This record gives sequence, structure tokens and C-alpha cells, in this order.
Amino acid sequence: MVPSEGLWRGLREMLDQSNQWGGTALVVPAFEIRRARRMPMNKNELVQLYQVGEVRPFYYGLCTPCQAPTNYSRWVNLPEESLLRPAYVVPWQDPWEPFYVAGGKVPTFDERFRQYGFNRISQACELHVAGFDFEVLNEGFLVHKGFKEALKFHPQKEAENQHNKILYRQFKQELKAKYPNSPRRC
Repeated sequence: MVPSEGLWRGLREMLDQSNQWGGTALVVPAFEIRRARRMPMNKNELVQLYQVGEVRPFYYGLCTPCQAPTNYSRWVNLPEESLLRPAYVVPWQDPWEPFYVAGGKVPTFDERFRQYGFNRISQACELHVAGFDFEVLNEGFLVHKGFKEALKFHPQKEAENQHNKILYRQFKQELKAKYPNSPRRC
């Protein structure tokens, strides 16, 4: 994943200016681009490529619901701005696995999720149950070189995914005990 130009600097400036971001997961929209294309230099270039099908939401061909809550159609239509900031709030929903930056007391990643499947979903699920809000950034983005295709994964992918799927069901039950007062569930 390649970050957009200035994403790191914009995040540092935003986070350094205020402590208000504790308890917020700042979602960075993620895309994939055709391998033959050069990486976009800015959001305007990315949106132009998106409009002609040369760029699409990350995992679009494999797991559309895994990225859909980001609301890419809304994001590409936001007015251009010079400052990085949260543009809109998105409620978490299973199986969303956003790319994000978060401050405050972020729950540690559950290292039982190894290899492929349910690793980012489990982390986002726990953030949700722990009370974090998800806010999509207006200008920053990530790009993966090449469209993800089902037949291009390593041979063990499906076995790893099935193992982690069972673990994820158990993990969600464990969250109920870990956060007994939370009204949120995955």
C-alpha cells in the first residue's frame, strides 16, 4: 500500500494540533490501480482514474463488503481541500476492514490471527466494541499496485481464511466478556 503524497505529514500535523482524536479511528480510503498505470500524485488524479475504471476500491473484486462502508462514491465527490481532516463519520459494520490511524487507548492486535483472513476485520470490530468512532479522511488515500484477483493468491489462502473465520466467531464471543458494558457488537 502506497500512501498519497503528504498523508504522513498531514496526519502528524492534525494529530499534533489536538488531543481530540483519542477514541477515533481515522479511516484512510484504500484503492487498487491497474498494474500498467503509474501511481496518482494526488486525489484529483486518483479520482480521474477512478471515473474511467483504472482505479477501484481495494478488494472490489474479492470482498466488496469489506471496504463498502468507506463510501467511496461519497469520498470521490468531496470538494477538494488543502488540509487533511475527517470528512464524515461512518458506522462500523461487519465485515468492514478499514485502513486507519487511531490515537488513544487502541486495543492491541490479537496475534492469533495469522496469515490471511479476518485480521483487520477483528481489529476494527474490537475498536467498534471498545467505543471508537470511524471518520473517513477527506484527502489522504492508499493505493495498491495491481487489481486483487482471486486466482492470484498463495495456495494456502483458503485454509488460512477458514481457520481465521472460526477464530473470528470465537473472538466476537470473547469481546462480549471483555467489554460487558458496551452496547456495541460485531
